[in-house]
Amino acid sequence: MEGVKGKQIFLNIKNSEAIRPVYSYDGVNFQRFETVENIYKGTVNKIFERDTVYISHFIPYPYSRHEAKLKEWKSLAGVKHEVIGHSTLGLPIEMLTVTDNSVSDVGKKRVWIHGRSHPSETPASWHLEAMIEEILSDSPFAKELRRNTIFYLVPFINPDGVKGGYSRSSSTGVNIEINWDRPDSLTMPEVKTLKAALERVTKDKPLDLLLNMHSQISSSVTYWIHTAESTTSEFLKEQQLLSALTINYTPFYRPQDQSFSAIAPRYVEGWIWDRFGEKTLAITFETPYTYYNQDKDGPWVSVDNLAQLGYSTLLAVSDLLDLDKENRIIADADDNRVSKRNWEVSYDPSSIFFGDTFLVSKKEGSSLKYKLNLKKGVYTLYCWKVGPTAESYPAETNRWVKRAKVIQRRDGNFTYRIKSTNPGEKADAILLVKEFE
Repeated sequence: MEGVKGKQIFLNIKNSEAIRPVYSYDGVNFQRFETVENIYKGTVNKIFERDTVYISHFIPYPYSRHEAKLKEWKSLAGVKHEVIGHSTLGLPIEMLTVTDNSVSDVGKKRVWIHGRSHPSETPASWHLEAMIEEILSDSPFAKELRRNTIFYLVPFINPDGVKGGYSRSSSTGVNIEINWDRPDSLTMPEVKTLKAALERVTKDKPLDLLLNMHSQISSSVTYWIHTAESTTSEFLKEQQLLSALTINYTPFYRPQDQSFSAIAPRYVEGWIWDRFGEKTLAITFETPYTYYNQDKDGPWVSVDNLAQLGYSTLLAVSDLLDLDKENRIIADADDNRVSKRNWEVSYDPSSIFFGDTFLVSKKEGSSLKYKLNLKKGVYTLYCWKVGPTAESYPAETNRWVKRAKVIQRRDGNFTYRIKSTNPGEKADAILLVKEFE
């Protein structure tokens, strides 16, 4: 808006549920309206200090920033850039393939992440940008991710929508998020492009994980977890393990914030399910525009805490797929590095655990011994607290519980012992996190 300096401006933004949206005098530096300036959703009442002002639901993530970040990222070692197709208006749909090329691709996990299906969902782009920045960084964690993973990253799958300033559609007015089961004649070029790229990268082996990055009006973070009735109980367990791990690493996501729905072929997750079933965990992740945890008195969403959430998301992905084998060492209770006495093996998918099984003690004093090769260093040791696969669950379950500080004085064998305190006690994986100065 122009010509507003010193004037009492009242805006009623129709079809908007914006709570304390943001404004800027230069189109770059944005701040939130105060509560008294946004008493009702979608309204603004303010005297501006300058003649020109920009107003947005959240801090914009424009096409120009997308172009600038792609230019920066594709110049880095280990990054392959390609145009995988074009939008209706001819804009490129671009993908970055990221891995450590000095390591054979055999055995690497394969992770696909895309975003901006809905153009107005800018928090999702800030969240995804932070994830990509970490994946490409020189941190010990990032180096291990690249050694053990091939990442396929498509930050903008709807460039027409972003450049055109649309809310949930492409330039044709179609919501491409739900365009995956249409006949070929009604499938948008953007979706055709993604299908072709996915078919190419999964020709010989399915993906391990597909993350579909979004933002939502509800003031909470969430995963859209697909029900056991529409998939399988084992698949529900894996989705909830990813969700629980994310909850473990961030204060911005709680068990009661999880969302559940039946899988459907009109979405990319359903398209993947129909082809690969349980082999690929495909799931939507949502970030809010306003505040976290349905708590307006708590932290409000910002670029900085979206970056923190991005790092937390990668920690969860790493633990789920065991991607960092140097600095975040996981020993699962069902592998051959664990010896046990008086423990029963459980396959119950109504609990959240690592791998195919967890253990239940038959009596008090049941013994469990984890044995692994560990490099010299200082570590914090955690045990996984097995809990239920439920829409909500006690905060002290389904999480890593700190147990000990470990000082490994030289490379070699490491042993950790557990004795149950009562019959029915559950045990699963342990995690050793290396400390850095």
